[in-house]
Amino acid sequence: MKNKKIGNYFAYAIGEIILVVIGILIAVSLNNWNQNRKEKQQLLNIYTIIADELNNDLKEIDKIQSFYTAAEPLYSKILNDSIKRMDYVMNPQLTYITIGFPEIVFDKRGYNQLTDFNTDNFQDSLPTQIIEFYTERLREIEIDDDLRAKDFQDNYSHYKKNYEWWADLISMKNNQKFIEYAITDPDYKNRVASAYFVTYKVFLPELEKFKKQAKVILEEIEKRE
Repeated sequence: MKNKKIGNYFAYAIGEIILVVIGILIAVSLNNWNQNRKEKQQLLNIYTIIADELNNDLKEIDKIQSFYTAAEPLYSKILNDSIKRMDYVMNPQLTYITIGFPEIVFDKRGYNQLTDFNTDNFQDSLPTQIIEFYTERLREIEIDDDLRAKDFQDNYSHYKKNYEWWADLISMKNNQKFIEYAITDPDYKNRVASAYFVTYKVFLPELEKFKKQAKVILEEIEKRE
């Protein structure tokens, strides 16, 4: 009888332990599920930020591409020696194509948040794809943009130091002396050729690569929504 009571006690105790363990496992499972749900939502929020920023970047790229599409015939006229004095008078933009350019600044808040986010718990290749995209494309664009900026800065410094017409040029006054230089001096054509190269052959192709890959990223983000 005594042994039976002891056996019942142990059976009861073991049952209680099992219930406690099951309760703990359920609590841990629920906590993990809730944590995973929160992290998934956090990742989706980061995707939303990245999508918004990429759409803004694409709009800025479109503006720059439109600007340079309109400006390309001006470069061609100079490089083909078909430019006339009256062209400079009628089109002030011609005067500044070697010393000015539209800038672009990329939004990176979502990208920075993604690099700080732990994606180890997610079977999703998109975070890695996004990080590699930003790392590669922004590095290439930054290098090319620096080249573009240095080329224009060199022109700016050269004109400022060497030509008396510089003050009138940056004051946007009618500048016959600059026009004479632009029409007759091979130095100007060389500088236009350099500006054309770093813009149309180096910088703009990198913007187009960014644009195409960004659209792929946006399509992938849309699938996660």
